[in-house]
Amino acid sequence: LVCIPMSTGPFPLLSFQNGTNTLHINAPTKSPTDSLFVMIEAIAATGFIVTLPDYLGFGASSTMFHPYMHKASTVKSVVDMFRAVKELMVHLKNISLSKDTYLMGYSQGGWSTLALKYELENNLSQEFTLKAASCGAGPYDLTHVSNVIFSRPVYDMPYFLAYIMNSWILSSEINLTYTDIFSAPYSGQGYIQELFNGTHDSGYINGKLNKTLNQLFKNNFLDSLATAPRYKTIRDALSNNSIKAWKTTSPLLLVHGMNDTYVTPTVMTKIQQDFVSAGVAPGVIEALPVPGLGHHEAVVPWGVKSLHWILKKAGI
Repeated sequence: LVCIPMSTGPFPLLSFQNGTNTLHINAPTKSPTDSLFVMIEAIAATGFIVTLPDYLGFGASSTMFHPYMHKASTVKSVVDMFRAVKELMVHLKNISLSKDTYLMGYSQGGWSTLALKYELENNLSQEFTLKAASCGAGPYDLTHVSNVIFSRPVYDMPYFLAYIMNSWILSSEINLTYTDIFSAPYSGQGYIQELFNGTHDSGYINGKLNKTLNQLFKNNFLDSLATAPRYKTIRDALSNNSIKAWKTTSPLLLVHGMNDTYVTPTVMTKIQQDFVSAGVAPGVIEALPVPGLGHHEAVVPWGVKSLHWILKKAGI
């Protein structure tokens, strides 16, 4: 989905990476009137070319599975859209795109945005000039987040966990089967895959899973995930699909609701500390904890703060 201002430019690019979605009809290209999407789209009126990319598995690629929390494919799909927008601007001729790029995303989108920030700064700086990025409630360090989740007996969003495992099994990111990970009936032939066929929302999927983790997963999986050789590919996938801190130079806003029980707010504190340890200069990163708000409740405050922050960074 692309929104273009009604003048000539050159315009900077603002890309919004959406959060976790399981429904094909809720992808940006299928649901442009979603209230959050509309808020982002309206920024085009201030002088941005705004993009809301569909991830793989949605929109034109809806016949394939969505590689959820798969860093390499996520980054590639969004960068490919950026390049397609550049090509579109050439064909339109009367509208031009500058190299200046701004990023924002929440939850899965916060994770995607930080991964994109790394790629644009370290590998694609000749194509794009990253000016600022805002990340809300992202699970940047998947090992840390999973350790917190698996330390609890109950997790209220089991579909996040099933979504990741389904993605990594189908993409061969891990060399395990559903029966190696899940208890019956969740390990049954096609049970998990059918839940993520693009026609079920999170509420439905959660209702078909179990919030008590020792009922959803096999006991030996929970007991041995951290050490057993048979689960090494999961540990590797958690690490490989995490975003490691680097000496970033462009402004970064990190926002997290402090009552978030789905993506632990300690992951924001950890990544901020990791950036400091990597030598990031003071003032480059702004971390904003939002007291009293959970994962869903913090979306709108993050969005409003992010848009004001990005407009200020852009001098608008």
